[in-house]
Amino acid sequence: MLKSVNLTALDVRTTQTPLIPLDKISRNLDNFVFAKLESCNPTGSHKDRESQAMIKDILARDSNRAVIASTGNAAISLSALAPCEGISVDVFLSKNIEKERLGLISAFSPRIHLVPGGYDEAYRESEAFAEKEEVYNANPGRNKFKIIGDSEIGREIMKQLGLNSPDYIFVPSNNGTLIAGVWLGSKHVRPRMIAAVAPKSRLMSSIAGYHRLDGQELERTVSESGGQVVPVSDLQAASALEDLRFDGVFCEPASAASLAALKKLGIRGKTVVLVITGTAFKFIESYASALGQSHGRKSSRAYVPASASNFSAILST
Repeated sequence: MLKSVNLTALDVRTTQTPLIPLDKISRNLDNFVFAKLESCNPTGSHKDRESQAMIKDILARDSNRAVIASTGNAAISLSALAPCEGISVDVFLSKNIEKERLGLISAFSPRIHLVPGGYDEAYRESEAFAEKEEVYNANPGRNKFKIIGDSEIGREIMKQLGLNSPDYIFVPSNNGTLIAGVWLGSKHVRPRMIAAVAPKSRLMSSIAGYHRLDGQELERTVSESGGQVVPVSDLQAASALEDLRFDGVFCEPASAASLAALKKLGIRGKTVVLVITGTAFKFIESYASALGQSHGRKSSRAYVPASASNFSAILST
């Protein structure tokens, strides 16, 4: 009975994130641009959607232990939320992970395994561990419940926009899990899905490398939706991060890849949703560093009064 009550509370906290209009960005790019703020989830990222779905599956299997490899957000999320249901977590991380990310993960007391090399090596070690110890595998490419959890984002976007379907949804992407999930929840209205990727990046740690562990799902999503994969650079992400800042959205650098991709494509006159995957305030050193790369852009701008009537019309129909 208590587990049911606790899980219901988790459900409430990890759904219905805000969808907000970005007035200044919309003016500058000649589009109706909205931000889906997954940064408002309990641990500040969309990974809480995935953790929620996997926790339900873990409980259904009558298990109490899980393992995951991560660059930061996934480990923080599962390590924070799983113990609420009596589930312990083993986390595999690169030995080179940033200190601020390691500090946040450590705060929730999972069993941490630091692996020489990068994310690929941590992933392989976690896979071997899952098989040897026979514990629940929470890794991308191995767990459909991650995609199922992310599908709620797509469903919410459709509900929040009402009859005005988005023409495009831009999603920061690495493994392909998130964009596949958003597509699963929104494909009945067929928005074009754009995967914003960072094959090489020092700034966008959460998506750096473009690992494609759910690559088949990513390719299917892009193909079925008529979308595309758009690589973005650190400088493009830094510029987009500052644009978002001046529209009141404070996100981790990887989240800004969605806006960077929109600017790069140069589309006009469309309704666009940017998925903002994580908050700036978890990784404030990375955020400050990214803003410092935004190429001489001044920190004060003239205020342009918002003309919200068009956005209001969209959201109210």
